[in-house]
Amino acid sequence: MLIVINIMWATQVPVIRLMGDTVGPVTIAFVPMILSTIFFIPLLWWENRRQGRSFRWKWKDLKYFILPGLIGIFLMQYTYTVGSIRTLAANAGIITLTIPVLVAICAAVLLKEKLNAVRVIGFVFALAGVLLTSLPDLSNADLSGNKYLSGNIIFLFACCCCGFYNTYCKMLVDRHFTELEILVYSSVVGSIACIPLLIWVEPFHLSKLLHSGRTVLFGFLELSFIVYGLSMLLFFYILKRMDITQAILGNYLLPFFIALFGIWLLNEKITPAMLAGGAVIIISTLMVTIYENALLTFFKKRKTIQ
Repeated sequence: MLIVINIMWATQVPVIRLMGDTVGPVTIAFVPMILSTIFFIPLLWWENRRQGRSFRWKWKDLKYFILPGLIGIFLMQYTYTVGSIRTLAANAGIITLTIPVLVAICAAVLLKEKLNAVRVIGFVFALAGVLLTSLPDLSNADLSGNKYLSGNIIFLFACCCCGFYNTYCKMLVDRHFTELEILVYSSVVGSIACIPLLIWVEPFHLSKLLHSGRTVLFGFLELSFIVYGLSMLLFFYILKRMDITQAILGNYLLPFFIALFGIWLLNEKITPAMLAGGAVIIISTLMVTIYENALLTFFKKRKTIQ
């Protein structure tokens, strides 16, 4: 399921590129999020009614969703978009590699999770696979040039927000909030926070959006329901069944899947190194998800024999 989730997340980059310059970054970042929130609120009400329980929202629960809503939804989406505009795609791809490390740090601090040998090896393998898929980007990257310095810093900050959000959502799962509750409540906070930007920074005009063409409209729908909606529900479902450090390792699949969508939708080319890197990433993901316990048992037996 982690592979499916990352395929959904990987559609975000090519879809945004297909939307082109028709709409601004604030609109791209926040309008799909608001649409997703409006769509999933009735679903949350229906789920509660189907299970014969009242709406579980209590004002005292607000404190649990202010931080993920402001940092993980509003701030992350905005800085991700602005940072992407101000830096090279190659730089952004490399900086994204920090997310699993940042999640591991946040998990160690907030959740007291431990990094065992299998997870460390999995991180190393995944990083090697990403570097293989990113060989062309590495040759074009400019992480220190003054021209892109502000963009690099902003994008790194977005990755920090992402690491915090993913870890904090694991805490909400452990408090027995449902997937829909986490998605809806944090998105409501983020949606309210972005309204001033859509009024004064980049005024939103519905008529302009409706006449922006089929590609842009399809992009908004895909971002709203697949990237910001279904994929996050599945991710929260995964968090009920494994540590956040395990789940986030699947993020290393993103560069590989983004490259595949680039070939299909944007007529970009794939290299043998990218295929090899993707295979290594998939193996590392399987190591720390499906086969972690088996590998730990194997290592223990080897250690006992020695």
